[in-house]
Amino acid sequence: MATIAELETCDGFAVETPDGLLGWVEETWLDRSDHPAALAVRTPDGRRGLLLAETVRAVDPDTQEVLVEAGTSLVELAAPRLARVDGAVAASWRTTGAIVEPTPMPLGASPASPAVAAARTATVHVERPLWSIVVFALGLLATLVSAEIGLMFLVAWLVTGHAY
Repeated sequence: MATIAELETCDGFAVETPDGLLGWVEETWLDRSDHPAALAVRTPDGRRGLLLAETVRAVDPDTQEVLVEAGTSLVELAAPRLARVDGAVAASWRTTGAIVEPTPMPLGASPASPAVAAARTATVHVERPLWSIVVFALGLLATLVSAEIGLMFLVAWLVTGHAY
């Protein structure tokens, strides 16, 4: 089971089973003592479900994944509600009690809903290829060396009136 600290910081992470992708974490729900108790998950088909914290096996912050066992089901979430009580605004989100059996999406496939695809684009973790990192580092090194050489010629010109 994942620790409380890991569950607090997993908004936007992908929820993965051995079969494939179940959805993405929209937000973390807290219990009465302000500890993570569940995760609100958006499925690839656009539905919303609640994943209880005890069903989470691990959280991988490097790959932004929440790992659960195969066959994990979600409790369906009703539409969020807004109420005004004595001038204060209270928002709530309840479950319907129905079970959502999401079909795991194969890795690399895009979500059916454009809204889900757009939301996922903002949180997706893309790792740069090694060649890209090496080219950037060499370019930065060449820029620093050129700037230092140029600065030396400028100092020589200012002091002696000749660049060399």
